[in-house]
Amino acid sequence: MSKLVRKARGFSRNQRGFTLVELLVVVAIIAILSAVLLPRLLGYTNQARVSRAMSDLASMRSVVEAYAADEGQGYYPTADNSSDGGIAKVLQARGIVWAAQANPVKDPWGSPYYYYVAPDAAGTSEQHYMIQSIGPDRKQNTADDIYCTDTASPAQGQPPAQSEDGTPWSLMVSSAQ
Repeated sequence: MSKLVRKARGFSRNQRGFTLVELLVVVAIIAILSAVLLPRLLGYTNQARVSRAMSDLASMRSVVEAYAADEGQGYYPTADNSSDGGIAKVLQARGIVWAAQANPVKDPWGSPYYYYVAPDAAGTSEQHYMIQSIGPDRKQNTADDIYCTDTASPAQGQPPAQSEDGTPWSLMVSSAQ
């Protein structure tokens, strides 16, 4: 038995661990793998943010369409954050905090959403709308914006300058106001 104990003690004294060269090789391999994989993972992160913005816009679009059908007598909410028929109150009534709250809804890049309307020919009622996220570059009306309109599902690209019938967007309000 004493021979076995002596061998075990001798073995533990001779084992010193990893050399500096071995550790440097492992660190170099990890650095190379990180450099190769990190750009790919960042692309997935941005795509996830775009998907979340599209999902947010689809939810808001559903609320706005339901309001027009049920309570708005065929017209969409107004572009203000204070009146009963305004976008803020309409969304708030259905659980989406638009503005004038402690934590209003923002897009995945931390910017507010924007709500645009185009009035009817008389200029009295909202006939068309667009909800927009300004996207990763945080600049309005660029190719990376995400938007939806009364006639189009959420999409990424340059938002239209006017409604489908040619009426220009006349009023705008953001979720940060």
